[in-house]
Amino acid sequence: MNILIAILLCFAFLGALDKIIGGKLGIAGEFDRGLAAMGPLCLSMSGVYCVAVAALSSHPERIAAWGEVLPFDPSVLAGALLAPDLGGYPIASQLASSSDLAAYSGLLLSSLLGCLISFVLPTSLGSLQSFELEGFMQGILWGIVAMPAALAAGGFFLGLPPASLFANLWPVLFLCLLLCLALRFAPRVCIRILSGLGLFVRAAGILLFCVVTAGVFLPEWSIVPEKLFFEATTIVFKCTAVVCGSTVACGLLLAHCGRAVDALAGRFGMNRYAVAGFLVSFATSLSMLPLYSRMDPRGKVANAAFAATGAFVFGGQLAFVSSVSVGKVVAAYVICKLVGGVLAILLAMRFTKECTPDSAA
Repeated sequence: MNILIAILLCFAFLGALDKIIGGKLGIAGEFDRGLAAMGPLCLSMSGVYCVAVAALSSHPERIAAWGEVLPFDPSVLAGALLAPDLGGYPIASQLASSSDLAAYSGLLLSSLLGCLISFVLPTSLGSLQSFELEGFMQGILWGIVAMPAALAAGGFFLGLPPASLFANLWPVLFLCLLLCLALRFAPRVCIRILSGLGLFVRAAGILLFCVVTAGVFLPEWSIVPEKLFFEATTIVFKCTAVVCGSTVACGLLLAHCGRAVDALAGRFGMNRYAVAGFLVSFATSLSMLPLYSRMDPRGKVANAAFAATGAFVFGGQLAFVSSVSVGKVVAAYVICKLVGGVLAILLAMRFTKECTPDSAA
């Protein structure tokens, strides 16, 4: 078991213990928030995962044809559009020409650009006020700029040969450039297109969940093997346990390290809610959104940048990565996300003014 997963499971156990004794430690609520993630995870992931793996496994000849036409590994397409647990990994692993490229596209690229397009933008844009969009999209831009460096670091740690890494990195560089130009010169059109894509992915996930569920109760309607269904539900269960640990750990940190949080806020030139947003985003960017309206402008931009790159690094995505890959790949994933997250924050802070002392209090 990965050491990070083991630590988070200990926090999850602590939250479960507090729930048993009636919340005397004050973290039972955080544990419940983690448990609440199971339903959405199962709804969005299980159907896509099962159907994608079953469909691609039955058409190997078409997969081989893709590899002969594209100037890069076809798995890059899946990784650039879908989050790992929304079909990015199972599809990329079927399309990739090697296990290392499957990890690169299906876990590294998918956790950055794929997660941004299919999950972070749709969920975030639906939660923000109209006047907050400009600062948020500015942060997303810095997150996109940081992605190639993060992928290069992760790919290098995976051991990809430089030629192979560059051959599968240049499409990401090109796509990131297009996104930056679109968000800079046509933000409204770009937001509508990305939101529409995210809504389509979400709707497809719900529809496929219904299809897979119907097959469970009516075996004659089943389109996926029973073994594959149980594999998907096991992954959802593991992700939920890790999210519980992440929410409990963040809750304890905010409750008992308030002075340290304030000290960091002063050092970064932003208020305490912005620093708290970073901490909870390590588990999921969804936990950051309720704090967003209370952040100062600099903190809003920096949190959006981190949401595009470093968010989920110790949350459900980490559980998903560890459940489908080996230790070296898990370490590469963490390095990739942290390099991208830190670089995105530094860029956002460099080009955004500090808040006033009053707002940083």
